[in-house]
Amino acid sequence: MSSLIHDLAAICGPEYVSDKLVDRICHTRDCGPNPGGVPAVIARPRTTDQVREIVRLANRERTPIFVWGRSSTFIGHGIREGCILLGLDLMNAVEKMDFDNQTITVQTGAIWHAVDVELGKRGWELHVPGSGGMFVCTVGGSVAYNSTPHGLAEYGMTGDGVVALEVVLPNGEVIYTGTAANRAAADLGFERYANGPDMAGLFIGSCGVFGIITKVTYRIRQKPEAERFAFFGFDSVDAAVDAAQALQRRQVPTHLVQVFGGQRPIGVAGEAFLHVVIRDGRAAADERLAAARSICSAFNGIPLDEKATERYWVHHMYSWLRNTPPEVYYSDRPYTCPEASAFVPTQRVKDAIRYLLNYEKEHAAEFAQHGIRIKAYDVYYSRNAAFMWIDTLFPELDPAAWQYGLKMRADYSEHIWGAYGSPGGILAPLAPHIMPKLGAGYDLMKAIKRTLDPNGILNPGILGMKLEAGQ
Repeated sequence: MSSLIHDLAAICGPEYVSDKLVDRICHTRDCGPNPGGVPAVIARPRTTDQVREIVRLANRERTPIFVWGRSSTFIGHGIREGCILLGLDLMNAVEKMDFDNQTITVQTGAIWHAVDVELGKRGWELHVPGSGGMFVCTVGGSVAYNSTPHGLAEYGMTGDGVVALEVVLPNGEVIYTGTAANRAAADLGFERYANGPDMAGLFIGSCGVFGIITKVTYRIRQKPEAERFAFFGFDSVDAAVDAAQALQRRQVPTHLVQVFGGQRPIGVAGEAFLHVVIRDGRAAADERLAAARSICSAFNGIPLDEKATERYWVHHMYSWLRNTPPEVYYSDRPYTCPEASAFVPTQRVKDAIRYLLNYEKEHAAEFAQHGIRIKAYDVYYSRNAAFMWIDTLFPELDPAAWQYGLKMRADYSEHIWGAYGSPGGILAPLAPHIMPKLGAGYDLMKAIKRTLDPNGILNPGILGMKLEAGQ
């Protein structure tokens, strides 16, 4: 091991490599409930060339690499014991703002909100504002996970904004995607669907099993003139979902969030709540807002104080989705969330919510025993479907509650994914619940993995791909 550390220090510089236990323990898990193994060493490269050299070293030593951004996911990474932990946080520069071609090129460790702030100074913004962890999550990590962002109803998924990628393959080679693949025009990453197959798509959502994203060229646009907000309560789940689908069909919202279960908003009645965010030119935004109010009223929606929606969107005060201060559901104990999520058809949201509410009733005694709390069942609507977050909280200092929380997540996943849904992101703890359901598609993923990474060194175990040398 001493020779490995010596070689890594020669690549990155000794100040950027650590085998201290305190550093290694701090890199064993993300924000989720599943602990991982303890890495053997932490290496923090600053350039793509350094990443290449580390990958080549890992192949020679047959030592796995785990790629680490800001570790803001709520699933559980599945870090391999004794791996090289490749921390990409120092690769965080904004390399180019190209306003002519409406793109920005950033290094993989750049944080969403930091990039958006720099663009905002010039009246521009990223294609999507980022996911829920926009203040901490990295652009490269979010693209590798294809995280579900704000603005989903109008702007699409994180991956939809990708124009070009720079990727270090598991053998240490570097490739470029889209128009950037033509190295005669290396600085012209302006179109994704060029030069043959969409190679960027192979890496978006792959959680780093096929390659390490080192640079992202992303779409940008000028900020819209106006933002409008609406907040409605509904007496039934069915009415709230039907209203959301009507809004989708009219292409009214930029962002559409529904809240079911959990702590009810303070001072308002209802079984379900709908937040509508609209961004456009002033006249168009007003027209879309009028349409939103008309549609929600047609489904007996009760207008509520839209300041809650504005606090959520503008000030990123997420508790205001429930019009509720955060201490109401976090209280005075350390809580963690074994988050489960799923894409489902819009109308199947009704089935999923009924299942979750019934699960609460059927397991009420166990919930009380383990201190389980339901933060909420949140739904972000896309253009034509829905993405559900199932936020259950348990006291993480209680081992029995911890295990029960993981069982809950497995139950939710098996039911929803087995009937009508698919997860937005995978990672190791969720892979056993979904990958066997993918049939020949999963076989193809494993074949690609074996071809690109015959030594099984890059993020082994993620997506359930426990491929070692010779397998």
